[in-house]
Amino acid sequence: MNQNPFYLKWYKDWRFTFFLEGGKSMIEAKGLGIIIIRDILFGETPKEAADRLIIKEHRNRKSLYYSWKKSMRNN
Repeated sequence: MNQNPFYLKWYKDWRFTFFLEGGKSMIEAKGLGIIIIRDILFGETPKEAADRLIIKEHRNRKSLYYSWKKSMRNN
């Protein structure tokens, strides 16, 4: 079993894989039933890339949740 060398306390449900594809540094995040694959930006550390992916996904999920909650109140 591969261990993730980066430990993000605030998101324990995610696993990260860092790899090269076509000469680009990539990050793959797996967790909560989804897989996200993105480029690691120039000058960005692997931990910063992982944070960026998770924060963006967290914002998307939160937005969808509040949108759903608002639609339920209007019914």
